[in-house]
Amino acid sequence: MIYKIFRYSNLSLVLLLCLSTTVWSQANPDAGKSLFQNNCAACHAKDMKTKSTGPALAGAQERWANDADLYAWIRNSQAMIAKGHPIATELWKTWGPTVMTAFPNLTDAQIGDVLAYINGTADGSYGKPAGAPVATGIPVDTKPKGISWVWWVLLGVLVVMAAILSRLIGGLNRLAKIQAGEAVEESRSLWQFLSSKGMVTTLIVLGVVLAGYTTVINGIGCGRQQNDQPY
Repeated sequence: MIYKIFRYSNLSLVLLLCLSTTVWSQANPDAGKSLFQNNCAACHAKDMKTKSTGPALAGAQERWANDADLYAWIRNSQAMIAKGHPIATELWKTWGPTVMTAFPNLTDAQIGDVLAYINGTADGSYGKPAGAPVATGIPVDTKPKGISWVWWVLLGVLVVMAAILSRLIGGLNRLAKIQAGEAVEESRSLWQFLSSKGMVTTLIVLGVVLAGYTTVINGIGCGRQQNDQPY
């Protein structure tokens, strides 16, 4: 009976230790950010997707596929190259003779924190409030709504006002000529007025201005994002 109690007590202790290890092993990207800035930022781009003195770090954990090997590489890259590890050897062929700084004092937890920060920065999830959408690279429609038809209406109003003003000025000129005893030309019909060279030119200019404005607004509203894949 005493043996069974002792055995079950040991089992409970092991389970408790495992649970504690799991809780304490949760990666902390905030701590990883500080470690990255102090140890890695000099050679690796902060967006994790751009090549710098060293390779882009986005997707590094997936490329290595074995955390034990990746951790060993971070602590002593030259030792991994000397052992002939295929990924280490390939990296050396690409980036040599630049030697990666060794970090033998980093613990597993600290390396995990750095990787959590790298992954979160690469996919855009780091620094986002819980439940906030992550950027997907899909362009967002920022074009102002309800602008085009307003300007078309404004163009129509301007045309009508221009026609009325022109007819009014023409009528006043004809009246002045009649009072002065001068010969007066026959009054033009509305169609003749609208199809006159001056009115057609005015409409073309207004149309070009409006079309240019609409093109600029649409260009500003277009989302332009580059979905570069990490190396």
